[in-house]
Amino acid sequence: MLEAAMPSLKPTALVHLAAQRAMVSLSAFKGQSAALGQALGVALPATARRIRHHGADYFWAGPGSWLVVSENPALFDELSAVAAPFAAMTDQSDGHCILRVSGPQARAILAKLVPIDLHETAFAPDAVALTLAAHIGVKLWQEDEGAFALACFRSFAGALHHALLEAAAEFEASPDRG
Repeated sequence: MLEAAMPSLKPTALVHLAAQRAMVSLSAFKGQSAALGQALGVALPATARRIRHHGADYFWAGPGSWLVVSENPALFDELSAVAAPFAAMTDQSDGHCILRVSGPQARAILAKLVPIDLHETAFAPDAVALTLAAHIGVKLWQEDEGAFALACFRSFAGALHHALLEAAAEFEASPDRG
């Protein structure tokens, strides 16, 4: 990973920048999706959902495409060792930022910004959405009960953070929202 500066975003009780994680995009070569999954030892999701395997999250990103997210800084090298014959890979770590929205009002905050149904019966914990949040392209998922993550291009992180703060304003306990 490059040592790129992350945006300076003031955290609040409900909205904050997640710790930087390694991110790798995988695009299977034509007819190689099954072989790629076999080489990785994981049943790669074929629909908009997430699968956790050996400390990494595999997110469906479209037909034959996935985003792999992990706290392991050697993720790209480890994936390359087994996946290179089956997929094109790009290290996305320094180009993306993950913002987290947490707390009992997380769904209500996000409902102001995303055009999808986030009710727990419609958006399960392993669901993934490729959507817009305040007109910014994001990958959205539920990390744990009451906490959601939004990954966006790092250059849009400041604008997304601002939109999240505005959406969360009525729920923040402190009058100083920054």
